[in-house]
Amino acid sequence: MKTEECPKFGPLQGVRVVNLTMAIAGPFACGLLADLGADVIGIESPLGRDTSRPTNEALQGWGTQMERRNTRSLCMNVKEGAGRTWFFELLKDADILMDGFRGGQMAKWGMPDEVLWEINPRLTIVHISGFGQTGDPSYVERASFDGIGQAFGCFMEMNGFPDRLPVLAFPQVSDYYAGFMADLGALAGYINAQKTGQGESVDVAQYESMLRCEGFYAVNYLNTGGLPVREGSHSTSSAGYGTYICKDGVPIYVLILGPGVVKKAIPAFGLEYGSDLFPVGTPVVAFGSEAGDVLEAAMEKFFSEHDAEEAEKIMLECGVPCSRIYNFAIAEKDPHYIARESFTEWKNSFNDETIRGVNVVPKLAKNPGQIWRGMPLVGADNEDILEELGATPDQIAAMYDEKLLKKEETPFG
Repeated sequence: MKTEECPKFGPLQGVRVVNLTMAIAGPFACGLLADLGADVIGIESPLGRDTSRPTNEALQGWGTQMERRNTRSLCMNVKEGAGRTWFFELLKDADILMDGFRGGQMAKWGMPDEVLWEINPRLTIVHISGFGQTGDPSYVERASFDGIGQAFGCFMEMNGFPDRLPVLAFPQVSDYYAGFMADLGALAGYINAQKTGQGESVDVAQYESMLRCEGFYAVNYLNTGGLPVREGSHSTSSAGYGTYICKDGVPIYVLILGPGVVKKAIPAFGLEYGSDLFPVGTPVVAFGSEAGDVLEAAMEKFFSEHDAEEAEKIMLECGVPCSRIYNFAIAEKDPHYIARESFTEWKNSFNDETIRGVNVVPKLAKNPGQIWRGMPLVGADNEDILEELGATPDQIAAMYDEKLLKKEETPFG
């Protein structure tokens, strides 16, 4: 598919993003930009397939079908020969380049930022790695996956129950956090390049993405020495803040926090607001205090006597923040999900079938995003992209002969 054949929509139309990433963090970041109209060209290597792509009927690569929708695929070896030449040609008109390699890998290929800026001074280069591009050399070159980012970034230690081993949080939190940080840096660099004509180098370390989103806990430790305690399914500091089991066995999450909520919640559980235990203006009921024990006992009794849907309705009518703990089967039938079209479907790019998935997020009122294409097959757009850059049919054929290009005929390879 050529550029002129791609629909123009969204606030990022006209922004070209070259994606050199695999797995989750980078494709997620680029997928968000593509949903809002950016022209994303995903470059995949003919030497090694993205493990997140579909591999067989049992492993359908659902995540990749989400994150590579709205994009074009060029399967080309960018490290050597004509592939390197045409990669540099592609960068001349690119606005953002994202790579997802270990720290320093692009420089090892003879492609440090300075070389890429000689090709395109306005290019914003986003490096996504586990440990960053600088620091202790023995760390910079380490490989990383989501669980490593969670473990090294002090995040995993906070998840689970205090009497058990720390647990990995799902789904792939450090990958997605890193993806968000990559987009923030990418767009900041792009905006500044429009003003100054100078590109930017964005260094996203997976573990630091985790740290930045642990602000309260990190600052608390650094200033008081207090380490966080794994809370499990209930706050260890606030009563009425956690998961409760209803009469029908369905869990519900409730959060009683703030003077306004406390004022509404206490009477809902048959307790007296304004009493010695729950004075007027109470902002939080301390877990483990006498008042906290009374409130917890009253809440457990209440939920044991009501089905989850009924309990949720009563809580919401009283102004108490709560929600049944949803799974996708519940969500699919929820009227709010349906009204907002949170789930949607789109047509595959390689056959007449459709795939269901999550709609464009965030929703924009004046320049909304859209889903116009499903995940392309590996190398589906090789010829169109290279011809746009000026490659002749003979040059493209030679690159196939030299194994610099590859094209797959099915989603499974």
